[in-house]
Amino acid sequence: MKKFYKENRVFSILMIIVIICVILMLAVLFKSFFFGGSAYGDRLEDVEKYEVSDELKEEIVSSLESDEVIKEASVRVSVRTIYVKMEFNTGISLVEAQGKAVTVLEKFSEKQMGYYDIEFILNCESTDSSEGFTIMGAKNVNGTNIVWNNNTPVAQE
Repeated sequence: MKKFYKENRVFSILMIIVIICVILMLAVLFKSFFFGGSAYGDRLEDVEKYEVSDELKEEIVSSLESDEVIKEASVRVSVRTIYVKMEFNTGISLVEAQGKAVTVLEKFSEKQMGYYDIEFILNCESTDSSEGFTIMGAKNVNGTNIVWNNNTPVAQE
């Protein structure tokens, strides 16, 4: 062994460095995959302080569905995003539908709106008398208003 080391000193030192690096990489990978904690990291540390209760979700859905222009509504919370989906009856304008979405923001506290992103999906089927629409909107935690993205399909000419 000493003879090999004396003849290949640079190679031996480099091999020792490579072996140490491989051991360190395996240790970090093993720790990350098997003892890494939550898949979401520390993003959900304070989720209990800002929890959106089932009662609040049901209240939002029932108040939306009590409106005669809304056919169906749903509210879902995933990680730090609240998804609000509204299906409208035909005959409502896009501006009116966006107004209905804005009223949902009043149901959440300032703390909840400062913790969760809120995304809206508004959909209205097209008929002979109206075009219909599919539009998405989002309110960022740091934002104050909803930003709308028009996803209404356009027919190719």
